[in-house]
Amino acid sequence: MIEVWSILDALRRNHAVEGTDEELAPLCAAAAREIEVKMRENADCTDIRLVNACAAIVNYRLCMKKSGTDEGVTSFKAGDVTVSISPSAVIERAEKERSEAMIAALPLLKDDGFVFRQVCI
Repeated sequence: MIEVWSILDALRRNHAVEGTDEELAPLCAAAAREIEVKMRENADCTDIRLVNACAAIVNYRLCMKKSGTDEGVTSFKAGDVTVSISPSAVIERAEKERSEAMIAALPLLKDDGFVFRQVCI
């Protein structure tokens, strides 16, 4: 079983996510269950690639949730300096990080995808 506390640690270290452990732990547990059903039988659940994949999933979900609200600053101006953050850019970055983490964890996950294609002779 992937440890929720190790996912929380990776989430804070790699993604600088805000929130208390009590708020984030259920999201981490859900991501762990999602990855655990895809794990190969001989995979080590303490492998950092699996932990990072779970953390990236949680980060992506939090970014999606935050983009649906009006919380968070999207523009800040101080004198001649303006800082703008696009919600879509934040989501794209989180999606890219999630994809990269899942690719890194692929050797530890089952290949249960099915492809149906025409065979040409």
